[in-house]
Amino acid sequence: MLSVSSTVNGDVNVVKLVGRLDVKAARDAEEVFAEASSKAKNVVLDLSELDYIASAGLRALKRLRGDVNANGGTLVIRNVQEDVMEVFEMTGFAAMLTFE
Repeated sequence: MLSVSSTVNGDVNVVKLVGRLDVKAARDAEEVFAEASSKAKNVVLDLSELDYIASAGLRALKRLRGDVNANGGTLVIRNVQEDVMEVFEMTGFAAMLTFE
């Protein structure tokens, strides 16, 4: 199960993901990500409480990155848990994402 919260501050939308970004949650996450990129130029994803990410979740992140870049903004990933970071590293996503 995934819960998402979003806070807009100026031109930055901070989106916090809590739980699991699995196949079922990825569909909902794509909608949230599309809304997040439309509300602010820059998006920060707080993954401090994201326990798991599936390939469908990675696709949603890739689409979000493309949307943010198309708007001339930046996507920053914060507070990644070790297990999720391992997935980013194994899949090559670590090389294409910006982390803080």
